[in-house]
Amino acid sequence: MKQGLFWLAFGSAAAVTTLFCWAAWTFMIQPMDNAVKAANKIERIFSENFVITPRISANAGVLFSQTARAENLVTATREVLVGLPIDMPLEDGSLPAVRAEFLVEAGIAGREILEINIRRGGLEADAKIPKAKILDLKLVGTPSVDSAKASWENLPERVRTRVLRQLRLAARKRALDDGLMTEADRELLSRLQALAAQAGCALVFESPKAP
Repeated sequence: MKQGLFWLAFGSAAAVTTLFCWAAWTFMIQPMDNAVKAANKIERIFSENFVITPRISANAGVLFSQTARAENLVTATREVLVGLPIDMPLEDGSLPAVRAEFLVEAGIAGREILEINIRRGGLEADAKIPKAKILDLKLVGTPSVDSAKASWENLPERVRTRVLRQLRLAARKRALDDGLMTEADRELLSRLQALAAQAGCALVFESPKAP
């Protein structure tokens, strides 16, 4: 009888130990291990296919620091043609209009923080990304002057400087009004989601806080 009680106690202890180990592996160790594996996959995919490798965390610890292989990440561009009259009369008293074309580039700077935190299980991750901004505004060609008596080259330097500044501001406003920032943000999110999906991970984007 004593031997039967021994084997019963031993069997019960073994069953409890097995159940405990199974629960620990299923609900604690495996999800954490999967999170680390997902982080490794995401780091590799971003390093090979993206100019920025985000700061990647898993299980409350940073596994990879952010690295950028380009100064800026451009996600949307817009060609903008703007025109406005000169607000300083020329020598003949005329106020001709000046037109110029600009290439506006929007996206994020490589130094801005882009962070991905893998959730337990490795199937989802919280992503914190900056809002897109205008990175560059390039003059395309030479501005034209709507006048038979004047050209851009022979305008006084002070007039060209003033008008070009006004034209840049007008081009910036036109690009913003045309939804360039929305397009840049949407394209960035799309690229990030596609890359994370290659690692079998879905990104949940954190809404940026208002400044």
